[in-house]
Amino acid sequence: MGRDKAELPAGDGMLVEHLAHRLRPVVDETIIAGGPASLELAGVRRIDDRHPGMGPLAGMHAGFLKARHTLVWVVACDLPDVEPALGPLMRSLVQDCEAVVPLPGDEPEGVCALYRRALAPRIEAMLNAGERSVRSLLARCTVRYLSAIELRAVDPGLRSFRNINTPADYEAWLSTRSS
Repeated sequence: MGRDKAELPAGDGMLVEHLAHRLRPVVDETIIAGGPASLELAGVRRIDDRHPGMGPLAGMHAGFLKARHTLVWVVACDLPDVEPALGPLMRSLVQDCEAVVPLPGDEPEGVCALYRRALAPRIEAMLNAGERSVRSLLARCTVRYLSAIELRAVDPGLRSFRNINTPADYEAWLSTRSS
């Protein structure tokens, strides 16, 4: 993308603000790991990664350490259309597993998933060993995967999993917001 996706303009604020506002009605707590140091949103805590430069897994670790609740819904800032109803759906399915992870296609969406906060020590060990892959974490967890059919019950178009990875993706997303 060439710049921090969290800071991309979205309406009256940044992309990360758009997402925080979108999900606010269905979450008890919002923590942003990393992101713009200048970010100040009511009801949102911004924290620094303890392992800078180690990617999403490091952000997840930092968030898990600061989370007040047993379950943590991880959502990457480049997924601006995450359906709020996805959170309650995942929560209803967590039971005895360590993670509930959407599988809208061939690949799991580990950065739009529900995790147990108790995974923090396992993630720390992975990061200390130089492992940065969210998929590697999933391979070490008891996971309940959500199929596309299950996901469509709350997100018929699976828009929750539309990433903004390039300037063209961002422009396309902006054009859908104004229509």
